[in-house]
Amino acid sequence: WLISILLLYATISLLLLEIRPDIGIQLGRFPFILEIVLLLFLTFAGSMAAIFSMYPDCYQNPFFLKVPCIIFVALISFIAFQIITMPFDPRMVVIPSHGHGMECALCIAALACLPSALIFGLVRKGATVTSVSAGSLSVLAASGLGSLILRLTETDDSLLHIALWHYVPTLLFAAIGAVLGRFLLKW
Repeated sequence: WLISILLLYATISLLLLEIRPDIGIQLGRFPFILEIVLLLFLTFAGSMAAIFSMYPDCYQNPFFLKVPCIIFVALISFIAFQIITMPFDPRMVVIPSHGHGMECALCIAALACLPSALIFGLVRKGATVTSVSAGSLSVLAASGLGSLILRLTETDDSLLHIALWHYVPTLLFAAIGAVLGRFLLKW
């Protein structure tokens, strides 16, 4: 039911923030679709890994806890690959950033607050033995959802902007989640 609530939250957020006007064009671009799919996987895998981390038996099978990290590394690698190969791809259109980077990071943080609290509340009901990773995974999943919502509403497609103001803050939020998890998810 957690995934259902997160999808409902994302739908309501998208309706309130308004989906970007060029979504039809963007859904025809493979890089955009792959980024959206990776963000969906990050949110789903992060949520499930956080929930699995609330059971002490999952400590014996840590692979599930690493899947969201693998997906996030794949997402960052994909963005880095696009930045590196951009000069060699004449089809790549680079829209210059509008200088609103901090607003994007704050928007992702605001969008991630409620899902983070929800996931933290669920994980707290369990017997987490990996409190640092549980906190990090909870916030990583919520930040992934915030990034997904923002990518579907914001029209700035500058790869440097996306890397610096969408995904670096997501990583920093996950680090904050690890610190919070250490204190809030004690067994």
